[in-house]
Amino acid sequence: MGTHSRRGALLIATLAAGLAACGGPTSGPPSSTTTTSPVSSMTTSSAASPTTAAPTSGMSNGAAYTVTRSSAGDATSDGKGRWNLVVDTVTGGDPRVAEAFNSAVHASAAGQLDPVKRDADPDGTWTFDTEPQIFFGAASVSELITGLYVHVPSAHPSSYVSTVVIDSRSAKPITLGDLFTDKQAGLERLSQQTKDLLPAVSGVGPTPMPDEPGNAAVEANFANWIPTPAGMEIHFADYQFFHGTPTITVPWSALDDLLAPGMAALREP
Repeated sequence: MGTHSRRGALLIATLAAGLAACGGPTSGPPSSTTTTSPVSSMTTSSAASPTTAAPTSGMSNGAAYTVTRSSAGDATSDGKGRWNLVVDTVTGGDPRVAEAFNSAVHASAAGQLDPVKRDADPDGTWTFDTEPQIFFGAASVSELITGLYVHVPSAHPSSYVSTVVIDSRSAKPITLGDLFTDKQAGLERLSQQTKDLLPAVSGVGPTPMPDEPGNAAVEANFANWIPTPAGMEIHFADYQFFHGTPTITVPWSALDDLLAPGMAALREP
């Protein structure tokens, strides 16, 4: 982002399934491009970097989905800002799940771009690009979207992160309120796990880390997460703790006593 702040970075992880992408391209030079193509390589590692190509297909709740990677780019009317939003969407399978997932993914990417366009430094030029990473589990389809804002002549870029998690059984987003029988108790557990796990992951500070705004038991601090077989993978925002977007994986064993009925299935690959 233009200033080194958290603005816009804490996007709610599972946007409403019917929410359409907001903030379409502004009117500008005829450089707007939209391309769509099937992804051509396969990876099944949930630990792969966001730049790793998506799987061409995946299974969830017994249904087969095809993955397509698409990009939409445009520029500001003065040509100083340019962006390229890349997302992974699905077809086939349960059409309700595909519709909910695709709508949420487009909205998530647009939700990163909107504050960039609004708050971009008017001096110099800037670019904004997203990279997706899609995941299929037995009971969910999820996506991590990372965004990179580069302003010239700022000292360094700033990062955005947002996630989408759709329940492939109900075609509804899975929020933290859905995940836990008691949301506040769940947030307290995530807060404590962050204090215990983040110092070792980041190499910063003592273990456990002290109380601070970034690890407080509030929903915004833990909104960006995806389910993996290893646990609940939480992605923190740039400047939530420091410059950078650290990730921790809270093992399911640390959450089992708080999971809502049916949510234990999220650990199944």
